[in-house]
Amino acid sequence: MNILIPHNWLKEYLETNASPKKIADCLSLCGASVEKVIKKNSNYVYDIEITTNRVDMMSVLGIARELSVILPQFGIKARLKKDPYKLLDQRPSPKYGLKRILDLTIQDSKICPRFTAVVIKNLKIKPSPKLIQERLILAGLRPINNIVDLTNYLMRELGQPFHAFDWNEIKKQKMVLRLSKKGEKITTLDGKTFDLPGDDIIIEDGDKRIIDLCGIMGGKNSQITSKTKSILLFVQTYDPRLIRKSSMNLSQRTEASALFEKSPDPEMVLPALYKGIDLLKKNAQGEIGSKIIDVYNKPYKVKNVDLNHLLIEQYLSFKIKPIKVIKILKSLGFETKYKQSKNTYLVSIPSWRAKDINLQEDLIEEIARIYGYHNLPSKLPRAVVGYQSPNKSDLEWEKKIKTLLKGWGLTEIMTYTMQSRKQIINFNLDPTFHLEIKNPLIQDWQYLRKNLLPSILSVIKDNLGKSDNLKLFEIGDVFIPQNNNLPLEKRKLAIVFSKDRFFELKGILESMFKEIGILKVVFKKAKNINPSTWQSAKTATIYAKKNGQEINLGKIGLLSEVKTNFEIKDELILAYLNFDNLTRLASKKKIYQPIPKYPALIEDLTFTLDRSVYYGSLEKLILNTNPLVKKVEFLNKFKRNLSLRIYYQDSKKNLTDKEIEKIRKQIILKVQRKGWGRLLGKV
Repeated sequence: MNILIPHNWLKEYLETNASPKKIADCLSLCGASVEKVIKKNSNYVYDIEITTNRVDMMSVLGIARELSVILPQFGIKARLKKDPYKLLDQRPSPKYGLKRILDLTIQDSKICPRFTAVVIKNLKIKPSPKLIQERLILAGLRPINNIVDLTNYLMRELGQPFHAFDWNEIKKQKMVLRLSKKGEKITTLDGKTFDLPGDDIIIEDGDKRIIDLCGIMGGKNSQITSKTKSILLFVQTYDPRLIRKSSMNLSQRTEASALFEKSPDPEMVLPALYKGIDLLKKNAQGEIGSKIIDVYNKPYKVKNVDLNHLLIEQYLSFKIKPIKVIKILKSLGFETKYKQSKNTYLVSIPSWRAKDINLQEDLIEEIARIYGYHNLPSKLPRAVVGYQSPNKSDLEWEKKIKTLLKGWGLTEIMTYTMQSRKQIINFNLDPTFHLEIKNPLIQDWQYLRKNLLPSILSVIKDNLGKSDNLKLFEIGDVFIPQNNNLPLEKRKLAIVFSKDRFFELKGILESMFKEIGILKVVFKKAKNINPSTWQSAKTATIYAKKNGQEINLGKIGLLSEVKTNFEIKDELILAYLNFDNLTRLASKKKIYQPIPKYPALIEDLTFTLDRSVYYGSLEKLILNTNPLVKKVEFLNKFKRNLSLRIYYQDSKKNLTDKEIEKIRKQIILKVQRKGWGRLLGKV
């Protein structure tokens, strides 16, 4: 995330004589990356890239705090001014003697960890002071009026989103903060109307109107207008996962949502509210109209992390004195106590760093960046790096197979290696036998997959109605848990066709095997399969023959009722192959076969077969009837009638009709004696 910060605004919180260029250079070396410094009249604007884990830096205050630590490392004096956390402790208790006039209900405190609000009355709506307007414009924000501008101004200054409601538009002075139900509607400040998918954090008033899409944008029905006299100034924090999910589902990205989904510090909420009150008094002549509401069920409890000094030196590759470690950590706001007997530190984590500092390695990273990565000794490691590069041959075969499949009209898809609990259960698998991710970004990425098909079926569901001729494939990793070890990674190839096109898919597989040098392949009726996943009567296991052994390559068959769990009604034919076995058996070796001197005789036969007869068995019987039968090809199938093309050939002479007739009769007789069927028509 990039933010724009004007230099004169930064100086309001940072006392230093450093030039803008020096500030940019030092910050880039030890903190956030300054992509450019733009001169605007007599001012400068920093364009700063902030990594997603450092929500505490996404503000003027956050950058000033960082620079107050970084600049002294370069011999430049710097000091943080107007720290809101310290000013809160110095602020006298309010003597307003006012009542709480908002009827508030929060249905689940987990979705809103902290909620603060206050009514400000007798406001005068007018343009913001020139300084605020200029700063907002330089920061890439549009001035509107002194109330709306204040919320945007403080969001950029403190990194804490604000919202202001027209107090008179909150019906019955009542608020219910809850999760939305599917199908509820809201029209936001930008005039867009949304059908909510459900589980979005919203606020409704006493008339059950939705007046806020929390963490994203306020409702148009409670917006500030030129007629507004009183407002409810509203500062809060939300469940970041729900904000992220709603923002993505509705395709509504705002700066507020970008901050809320990264968990801003709840301890900043009250200092921010007080700052908002002060500015409203100053710039809008407002007066406090109610008691301050502050719902904070689980205040921050200081988190401690033990840090081993030897581990610091091991990671940094040089000796560093404990006094230097303590100085760096304390300058960052970490209260630090050194235990000389154990050569360890007890480090207390401040609230604004509680989300991204959890391990002693996190603290070592902080020490390293403030000390300066550019100051670390440049030493190549003595040990041989134990990295095993991918097998070049495997990559070549993967490229070849992808090229073949694309050339035959298939579309490659790439799905995430993570799956949701719902996807796994829908495919009749047990999530407890999957590796669960400790800190998933979203619930849809909760487990490492053991099978490609749940992800592929989700893709097919999303594409239903867009095409009735889906031909998809994916080559990807699956992860098999192992006790007390890293998961076993296996590579799989999945191919899925819409409709029952068994022979078309089988033909593509046979062509692919031939192209990659796997020449001896058989298809056998599958045994011991899960009937809820595969249709047992229409599923085959594929084997490759090598050195007298049969190596399992995978399965081909019709998907069973499991597809209905993904809301798919159409038939799906799929192949699920062990890609590691494919690349192991693949060969570039070509076997030369001279062009026959005498041409083959070709004839087509159609048999009416019993339902229990498999094509592979029939093909094998015909090929074994006589050495002059060189090849059998499938032509088509209609109900129980199967049409074949048979090639007869002798390398020493031309075959006669009588010789062919004799072999044909043998084939027909064998099929009849087996009880498999009969020839359709006469030859």
